[in-house]
Amino acid sequence: MGEASSQGESADSRQRHYSAGQVVAAERAVVGGEFAAFFDSQYPDYLETDYRRYVDVEYPRYVAEQYDFIDPAGYPSPERPDFGLAISGGGIRSASFAIGVIQALNNPGLFGAKPSLFAKLRYQSSVSGGGYTGAALSWYQRRFGLFPFGNLDTFSGSQNSRDRENQILSYLRQHGKYLTPHELGFASLIATVFSSVVHSLLAYTLLFAVVFLGVVVFADFGPVARLLELPWLGEVFGYFHTLLLALLGGAGEAVDQSDGMALVLALRAHVVLLFIALAIFSLVGYFLLLLVYAFSSQFRKFFTRHYAYRIRVQFWYGRALLLAVASLFLATIPVIAHHLIGMRIGVEDHFLLGASTGSGLLSAIMSFNQLRRSASGKPDSGVVNAAFTALVSLLLILLLLVTSYALGEILYRHGSSLSLLLFFLVTLVICVTVNVNQISPHKLYRDRLMETFLKDPEVPPDAPLARIGGMANEVLLTDLRDTPHWSPYHLVNCNIILDNAFHPKYRGRLGDSFLLSSRFCGSDATRYVTTDQFIDGQMTLATAMAISGAATNPNAGVAGLGASTTSPVAFLMTFLGLRLGFWVLNPTSWMGGMSAVMRPNYLWPGLPSLLNVFVHSERSAMLELSDGGHFDNSGLYELVRRRLAVIILADGSADPDAKFEDFGNALERIRVDFGVTVRFRDERLDLTAMQPGSSRGEAGQTAFDQRFNLAERGFAIGDIVYPDLPDTPGFVGKLVYIKAVLTRGLPEDLYAYKCAHADFPNHPTVDQFFDERQFESYRELGYQLARQCVSSPTAMAHLP
Repeated sequence: MGEASSQGESADSRQRHYSAGQVVAAERAVVGGEFAAFFDSQYPDYLETDYRRYVDVEYPRYVAEQYDFIDPAGYPSPERPDFGLAISGGGIRSASFAIGVIQALNNPGLFGAKPSLFAKLRYQSSVSGGGYTGAALSWYQRRFGLFPFGNLDTFSGSQNSRDRENQILSYLRQHGKYLTPHELGFASLIATVFSSVVHSLLAYTLLFAVVFLGVVVFADFGPVARLLELPWLGEVFGYFHTLLLALLGGAGEAVDQSDGMALVLALRAHVVLLFIALAIFSLVGYFLLLLVYAFSSQFRKFFTRHYAYRIRVQFWYGRALLLAVASLFLATIPVIAHHLIGMRIGVEDHFLLGASTGSGLLSAIMSFNQLRRSASGKPDSGVVNAAFTALVSLLLILLLLVTSYALGEILYRHGSSLSLLLFFLVTLVICVTVNVNQISPHKLYRDRLMETFLKDPEVPPDAPLARIGGMANEVLLTDLRDTPHWSPYHLVNCNIILDNAFHPKYRGRLGDSFLLSSRFCGSDATRYVTTDQFIDGQMTLATAMAISGAATNPNAGVAGLGASTTSPVAFLMTFLGLRLGFWVLNPTSWMGGMSAVMRPNYLWPGLPSLLNVFVHSERSAMLELSDGGHFDNSGLYELVRRRLAVIILADGSADPDAKFEDFGNALERIRVDFGVTVRFRDERLDLTAMQPGSSRGEAGQTAFDQRFNLAERGFAIGDIVYPDLPDTPGFVGKLVYIKAVLTRGLPEDLYAYKCAHADFPNHPTVDQFFDERQFESYRELGYQLARQCVSSPTAMAHLP
């Protein structure tokens, strides 16, 4: 692993952790050597003429004219090109768009005697749906030496082409509905997701039933029960009970509210008194602390100097109020359970079945709606909508907890010691032995992606799924390095959920960029390890691709936004097991090498994740990885970290309002973290002409332009201004930005498709069921826009 690796091992020889700088240095050394072996022998004339002229003449002249604070002689890659390709997120839409872009970049007929832009790529950085295409590229090139997106020289239509590269493209085109393969169908998709819901719902219902059972036993224990039977506490319960019944519309049997303690004894509701007492205790503690704090302010010298004292008091203010509110919320659960079931809970009651089924269905509908919103790639907006979502989520959570409480009390009243023991053992087995990574929708998602984008090229397309994906199911990320075939080094972008992080930057963003690659895995927040060490080297390309595209997940959202980042919705989604993310042991934890025996289950990290405590920090023993778009949906971030000279961005994200949200989020983060700015100095190639409606012909905007809301062009060229580092001079790189918009000069079938589908080219990401025409429309759009870019002398004059 070179000098950087040696430095990392000497710095931490026992655990072998690396910083981002060490990873980039080691990675660049290996990738640079492999790229030189691939490129130099094929394009010596280009390196000696065109590339040398750019480095020695064109670049210094441009920098001297535009950037007086940059050394014109400091071009970072004087020997050979240093390009990277970023493939944005956006599900199957961005995947099909990126296929077209890559086809144009790899078309030698567009570049004459010069190497294609694709040939100049050292890196590819994929995120979310772009990872489908990125993984396919790595899979076919690294394993088989095949370019998977067709060969223009031999393509004669899907019915006549016998070239394997064309057959791979035809297979991809026919499998845009990857979630519902013919062998399984739509019913299998729904049933499998529903089974995940049932597993999770059952596990957490049983787990909370055990917890409530313990609370009931404690509250009914003789000395505790007598302590709770204070007359004034009974009166408080009477008022509390009356208020709740009024809110419930008088549900349940009529009970005399005048005698609070008699009511407690009638309902056997000591557990309610326990929670009320806890709430009162918290409030009393709050007011006592308030008085002490106010009194201490008289001692001005002490109060002013003891900053830590003020912080601790403010901390306990918040905890006391939080405990009081939580206790009152929990106190409502037994009351609601009693009055929805009846004063006496009997095993013959049908409430438990109805409540569990009803709450499960309502919660599933609510969470599936949240899944739709998360997958759309657009964060929720509107205070009213957010408040309504939180309120409905809280009500559904309450109903789920009421069901668990009712089950616990039924066991307490009617269960024998043996039945209680069996119930506890069954709950323990379910919660501890079930691997949540394997039982959640993540596994289904991963397998369907693998069967579509990582097919064994020797297996016929109509073979059983087990044969189609059998090889990729076993291939590890580490198997993609040191192969005899060249392909741009693949950076799979994920997000590590860090809403409880100790570092304010990660906590504010709710996460950090987490890298999965064939050589290193990790993040700034957790540091890095070699891929051989990460989860014992068992990370496969298929799993990495699925993690990078895990758009729907609790406590995460696009760029850290959305309803799924709120506590009620996250709790509900976790309770129902609606998550595509993946749990891994923290590579820098003392348990990081115990993946063979430590499995994520419903008890740990499931229960802490449900309550969002003791997890989701950079120091947690178990980390949750999710969609890379939850941090950066463009794929730019990791390429900029590597200070590449030229970055090509294929942006197939949904942006119907042309807000450039994902691009803007990426620019903000690379500026804050790396001091890098992107500037569009050439007005002929700036972002203005990428806006829908910007198209102007010689006679102005025509009816054709207006009907299709055409942009003048689908690409822009900007400068990436890298600052000086302590040991590295700054320089000016180039950004080629290709975005999914409609322009003039496209094939007629694309305009016809637009007439039939108004959302094109911005179908919502929730649409993961592309038919042939939809897939082909996005692929062809990507090809045509990239072709326009590489055919523009003005644009290409900016690149080496």
